Amino acid sequence: MSMNFVFDSALEDTAKRLCYKYWSYASPSDYIAHLELLCYDHNTETDVLFATLAKCQVYLDDVHCEYCGRPYQLDVPADVPYARRLNSWFCEGCISFSGGQLIVDR
Repeated sequence: MSMNFVFDSALEDTAKRLCYKYWSYASPSDYIAHLELLCYDHNTETDVLFATLAKCQVYLDDVHCEYCGRPYQLDVPADVPYARRLNSWFCEGCISFSGGQLIVDR
């Protein structure tokens, strides 16, 4: 699974490692347990975890907008298998620019 990470410039290395660990999640059924373990391992609360994650954007290397080539931006780890199953994908900007004429997942 190839992903690109874009971090807030003020984010420290320990916070970056937390983001990497969050995105390493692969099980489809134990997301809450994954969050609890991350919070426990990093001695943090869930609100701090999500505030840290909000300072990191993650993109798939291998799924791009068919119109402009922008990589697929992920919101949660569960998006990865969904995005990889798409036959085609158009980013929100291109859909908006086209006035909705682009067809999503044809």
